[in-house]
Amino acid sequence: MSRHIKIWSFADVDRGGKVRWTANELGYEIEEVRLKLGEQTSEPYRQMNPYEQIPTVELDGHILLESAAICQVLAERHPEAGLVPADRETRDLFWQSVSLSNTTLEAPVVQYYLSKAGFIDPAWAELWAVPLGKRLAVFAHSMPAQGYICDDFSLADIFAAYVLRIGVQAGLLPFEGGLESYLRNLMARPAARAARFFDSLDTT
Repeated sequence: MSRHIKIWSFADVDRGGKVRWTANELGYEIEEVRLKLGEQTSEPYRQMNPYEQIPTVELDGHILLESAAICQVLAERHPEAGLVPADRETRDLFWQSVSLSNTTLEAPVVQYYLSKAGFIDPAWAELWAVPLGKRLAVFAHSMPAQGYICDDFSLADIFAAYVLRIGVQAGLLPFEGGLESYLRNLMARPAARAARFFDSLDTT
């Protein structure tokens, strides 16, 4: 089982960042192919990913889709890294946080951000502003002031960081205050820096 992964993505800020961060935590050599907007609909790419989304990954000769699933595949290949907790009680909290990030929050926060940035219909921002703001605030408030969601670092932190970072960039969450200490702890991780995960976040 090699530690080489090929990732098709758009930019540092997209969902491929979760895969890059996870792969860096596990010591993978990363080969990255950057697509231009629209190239995800081209026939060569559609043969790999008929959903016309990013990221797409090639791992040991297999094509994998969906960023959260890819991260979980990588984590389960290397249980010694502890990116998915082994303890049952801790796993309960882990899966709750993972579902909140990837199911409840990620799609609307991305839609809100893209809508505010002018990439999609502005009606999306109007639709999500109030309910999303409330949910993100609750989620941000649940983050630990020190340490990680499940005591030890895990995929739950990578997934949470993605939606929290976009929430801050979209103006739905303040960086300062209780959230800052949690995010700065993640920003200090060498794998996060190598993945350029937080480079787009203005913390000045």
